[in-house]
Amino acid sequence: MLIKKIKGSILSIININCSSNNTILNISSFEKKTILCSSCGFLGIKGSRRSTSYASQAISNVLGKKLLLLGIKYAFIRLKGFGNGRYSCIKGFSLAGVKILRVQDVTLLPFNGCKLPKKRRV
Repeated sequence: MLIKKIKGSILSIININCSSNNTILNISSFEKKTILCSSCGFLGIKGSRRSTSYASQAISNVLGKKLLLLGIKYAFIRLKGFGNGRYSCIKGFSLAGVKILRVQDVTLLPFNGCKLPKKRRV
């Protein structure tokens, strides 16, 4: 886990990447400098239990408490992916005491689909 002291900053950006196997959290300042980063495996949760909503809520609660110790009280949240811990991360940060100002979805969506296979020649 990476921890850096940010002077005079009370705002942060929380990037949440929810995949089908894990949830990765990256908390940065507005100058794009990483303050904290972690995933569900940091708590000792291994295997298929990392992809559960409980694991993502637990790790977001731990990181939220560390944010408050650093003096950061407000956050913008950016969600990416379709994993199980998508909304429970928001719940974990709010239970820790972090005030959430905005939730933004930055999931990539295909707009044209996959290329069709080549025509069969007989």
